[in-house]
Amino acid sequence: MIQRIQTVFLFLAIIALVLFNIFPYWQVAAREEGMQLQLMSYGIATTVQGVTTVDYGLYALVAGLSGGAIIIALVEIFTYKNRLTQMKLAIANSFLMTATLVLMTYFVVGLQEEYQGDFGLGIFVFALAMLLNILARRFIQKDEKLVRSVDRLR
Repeated sequence: MIQRIQTVFLFLAIIALVLFNIFPYWQVAAREEGMQLQLMSYGIATTVQGVTTVDYGLYALVAGLSGGAIIIALVEIFTYKNRLTQMKLAIANSFLMTATLVLMTYFVVGLQEEYQGDFGLGIFVFALAMLLNILARRFIQKDEKLVRSVDRLR
C-alpha cells in the first residue's frame, strides 16, 4: 500500500487540502483604517484595528467540500486492493475539487468587485492538491493496465 506512488500522491494531497483549510485563499491587505480581509475556506475574516470577526455563512461550503475531498482521498488510499473503485473515487474527488474551485471563484469574483485583493497561499496549495489527485489517478490507471496486460499473457 505505502510503496505505491499513488498512495504517496494521495497522502500529499490530503496534507495540501488540510493546509488549504488553514491558509487564506484570497486577501485584501492594508485597507483604510487598518482593515484586513481574508477569505478562508470556512468563512471571511475581517480585521479592523486588531479585532477580528469571522462571517461563516455560505463561505463554509468551501470547507465542507474540501473536507469531503479529504475523506474521499482517505478512502481512496485504503481501497488499494480494488483499483477500479480507486479510479472511480479519484474521478469523484476531481469533480468535488472542481466544484470547490468553482465556488471559490464565485466568492472571489463577488468580493473582487468591491475590493482589490490578491490570492493567498491557500489557492496555490489547493491547486497542488488537485494536481496530486490527477497524478494519483494516472498511476492507478497505469497499474490497472499493467495488471490487465499480465492477465492476458497467462
